[in-house]
Amino acid sequence: MKIEILFQEVCGLYGDSQNPTYLQATLPAAEFIYTKLTDTPYFVENDPDLIYIGCMSESTQRRVIEKLKQYKDRINQLIEQGTTILATGNAAEIFVKEISYVTENIQTEGLGIFDLAVKTDYFNRYNSMVLGDFEGIKIVGFRSQFSFIYGDNSNCCFMKCVRGDGIHPGSNLEGMRKYNLICTQLIGPILPLNPLFCEYLIGLCGENAKAAYRDAAMDAYHQRLAEFSDPKIPFKHD
Repeated sequence: MKIEILFQEVCGLYGDSQNPTYLQATLPAAEFIYTKLTDTPYFVENDPDLIYIGCMSESTQRRVIEKLKQYKDRINQLIEQGTTILATGNAAEIFVKEISYVTENIQTEGLGIFDLAVKTDYFNRYNSMVLGDFEGIKIVGFRSQFSFIYGDNSNCCFMKCVRGDGIHPGSNLEGMRKYNLICTQLIGPILPLNPLFCEYLIGLCGENAKAAYRDAAMDAYHQRLAEFSDPKIPFKHD
C-alpha cells in the first residue's frame, strides 16, 4: 500500500501532522511518500492508494492551490477512478470553486471540484467542537478557523452534525465528499480521535486493518462521545 502525504512541512497545523503518524502506526508495512511543496507530487505519475493533506496557514493555502492547479486534470482523474483522498482543516477548502480573503481583499480560484465558495475573515475566529454522524459512525472533532464555506452541499456533504455547525453557522451538513475524496474542516487530528473512521478510510483503499492502539483509542473515543453528547458541555468557544 502506498500513501502520499502532501506538504506536511507546511500542512500540519492544529495537530493534523498526527494523522500520518497514526496511519503509519496502523499500517507499518505501507510505503509512505512525503511530498514537499517544492516537489512534483508522486500522484502525478503514479497511483497512490491514499493521499492526505492537512491544515495550513491562509498564505500557504494560496501557494498550495497554485501548486495543485497545474495538476487539476490529474486530480480529477484520481477522484473519478476512486482514489482515496482525505483533506482536513482548511485543506478541505482548496477543492471549492472560489476563496475570498475578505481581510486582505484577495480572491483565489480553488480547484473547483465542488461548486461552493469560501469566505475568510481574520477578524472573526471560530472555535467549536463538533459531533457528527457519518454512515452510522459517530465523528468527534474540533474547529478553529477564520473561514466558512457557503453554497449547497446537501448532495455532497461528508457528514450530518448532531451537535455543532456544518460548513457555516446554521448549517448541519459538514464537509464535502465526491466518491472517495473526503473533505472536512475538522481538526484535532481526526484519525486518532476517531479510530472507527480511520478503519473505514483504510477500508476504502481495500485494506482490512485495525486502528493502532485500538483498545486505548476506543476507550478515549467513547469518553469523548460521552463528553460531546453531554448537553451541559458548551460547544462554541470564544
